[in-house]
Amino acid sequence: MKERLVTLALAVAALALFYALVAPKVAAPQERVTRPTSIETGPNGHAVLFRWLQAEGIPVASFRERYTKLPELFDPAMGTGHLLISAAPHDYPIRASEQAPLRDWIAAGNTLLVLAGLSDTPEWSMGEGRDAAFMENLEAMSGLRFAAVSEPPEPSEEQGEGDSEQDSRTGRRASLAAALASMRLEEPAEFKLVPNGAHPLLEGVSSAVAVSEFPSSKWRAYAPNSDLLLELAHEPRSQVPVLWWLREGRGQILVAAYGSLFTNKVLGREDNARLAANIVSAMRTAQGTVIFDDAHQGLVAFYDPDAFFGDSRLHRSLLWLLGLWLVFVLGALRLRPAADTWKPLDITSFVRATGGFMARVLKPAAAGQQLFVNFFNDVRRRLGLTPNGAPVWEWLRLHTPLSAHEIARLQQLHLKVASGRRVDLVQLHNELVRVREILD
Repeated sequence: MKERLVTLALAVAALALFYALVAPKVAAPQERVTRPTSIETGPNGHAVLFRWLQAEGIPVASFRERYTKLPELFDPAMGTGHLLISAAPHDYPIRASEQAPLRDWIAAGNTLLVLAGLSDTPEWSMGEGRDAAFMENLEAMSGLRFAAVSEPPEPSEEQGEGDSEQDSRTGRRASLAAALASMRLEEPAEFKLVPNGAHPLLEGVSSAVAVSEFPSSKWRAYAPNSDLLLELAHEPRSQVPVLWWLREGRGQILVAAYGSLFTNKVLGREDNARLAANIVSAMRTAQGTVIFDDAHQGLVAFYDPDAFFGDSRLHRSLLWLLGLWLVFVLGALRLRPAADTWKPLDITSFVRATGGFMARVLKPAAAGQQLFVNFFNDVRRRLGLTPNGAPVWEWLRLHTPLSAHEIARLQQLHLKVASGRRVDLVQLHNELVRVREILD
């Protein structure tokens, strides 16, 4: 018993040391912020829009790959007119290798709708993994360049006033985002989207609403590589544009300055749903699919270490392995007895081994011929004849109680083995044993 307790104590100490050195430390529990994905039913998700379109018979897809896979999964050669909806800033920022495939795919005749958190600052855009290069990535996706019209409230001294003295624009934006992250509004601010005039995308839309949980700026867009940039809607209080449209080859790009515009919490308010329906109707062809960019919001089909280590199945498997290890450690571990090197071989094993060897190398027909030779020699020895294996059918027919049918069957079997054909050796052996018993 004492040895078991010592073993248990050492096992627990080894486990504690392993946990201290290897296992990740659990962070303090925080309220989960939902993200704009097609399966998210929380307030910031797009599940309502996804299911609504699905119920209307419109082809929809959850895209969980990098943009390099767009031409492969939605090949322009197989048809264009697809609509890709991407909410930004991304949880997985766009890579340089994705920019050209995305722009080429749009130029082939497809549409990109970017719901960009510019004039609103949704709570999901201010999380721990926020995109510090959001503006550069947005320009790479849309081809638009944005300039701030008004700045958000300056952070207080205790919130990092010195951060605004950073030299680089990226550094200033990162420090400002860090400051804004601690400035969550007590009540979310609401912003409107009002059409600038008549346009098919805004038919039946008098206003749409967006929600911002953090302070936000106002922005104007410029198209360095395009001569035509339409400003379709504005925010009524500031008169700043919040919806832009431009051509990209045979395709088109639509950028909304509100990242929360089509989320579950506001889709049913005012004319948000009507605006979404107009965009889908106008920018998707009959064979096109509405594609939700879930990959860049963390819902990926490729390897995701956070999803892997956060999977409850992994935790359960590790607990089972730990339990089995403890059972093994604490179980009875008896020493193996010394092996006896001398193992006598009995006659039965010898015969079995020899018979097995002969069975592997001797053909059935040859074995059958030898069985008949042995049988005829036994009979010939009884008669005082030379044991040369020659048949004695005439003697068997005249001087034994064997019937003509039994003798004919023996002759038939003898003819088969003599011609080299395969016979059932067990049946032949039993038949000859029975004949020997009759002759005895």
